[in-house]
Amino acid sequence: MRLTQAYKACERVVRKAGSSFYYGMRLLPPAKRSAIYAVYAWSRACDDAVDEHQGQDARERLQRVWEMYQRAAGSGYASDPHPLVQALGDTIRRFHLPEEPFASMMEGMQMDMQLVRFRTYAELQHYCECVAGTVGRLCVHIFGYKHPDALKLAVDMGIALQLTNILRDLREDVERGRVYLPLEELAEAGYALEDLRNLRYTPAFEVLMQRQVARARQYYERAQRLFPLIEEDSLRCLHLLYAVYYELLQQIEANRFHVFDVRIRVSTPRKMQLFWGALWQKQTV
Repeated sequence: MRLTQAYKACERVVRKAGSSFYYGMRLLPPAKRSAIYAVYAWSRACDDAVDEHQGQDARERLQRVWEMYQRAAGSGYASDPHPLVQALGDTIRRFHLPEEPFASMMEGMQMDMQLVRFRTYAELQHYCECVAGTVGRLCVHIFGYKHPDALKLAVDMGIALQLTNILRDLREDVERGRVYLPLEELAEAGYALEDLRNLRYTPAFEVLMQRQVARARQYYERAQRLFPLIEEDSLRCLHLLYAVYYELLQQIEANRFHVFDVRIRVSTPRKMQLFWGALWQKQTV
């Protein structure tokens, strides 16, 4: 398979996922865009292994995804029959991607295969760093950066997006037996784990969610310092990702945290507004 076809296969994965990330990726120059497609496709394979399968089947599938990374990082990637291995292997070399973020992402995926319960925010933060901060760091390597502080700020950006996803997907995760909100904070708000399992709206739930939104907003505020450190030809992509997810957080709050009744989304017209705004965006949010 030719390399261009391998990258096209990764792009199809992104399009099929219907992710908001796709709009932002389209704003990148071709080489960076293709590289982001490859990283996203590998990350998606990790997610699918643990979200669509259980037990030993999930472990075996996740191991196969890790083996794809190892083949991509190895010397024979160019002749590998799997398009993701070819595209990711080329991306790793072209943008000098380190192994550690890939390994940390696997650690986070392994957490998802267990009974997800985080006692403290510190435990949740570590999980977010593994599954989202790692993606942020890989993206910044591809975007290009002007100062090493960009790598730490990319982790803040990744955590902001992941915390937003957790709040949006609360019902779906509870139904899978996953509780990402810190149990310590449920107790402090007076919201019982049994209330969460039964998807109950109570005043205590609102208190709990206000705390989560406030924390996510702090990460968004810190992540704004990332923009001046990124190469200019990648800024529009970063601005759009930031804008779409921050809009989602605002909608969760504006809807009084009614995430059990309906999956809160940023509408397509609103995404297009943000898209056109990103086209004209310069160095600041």
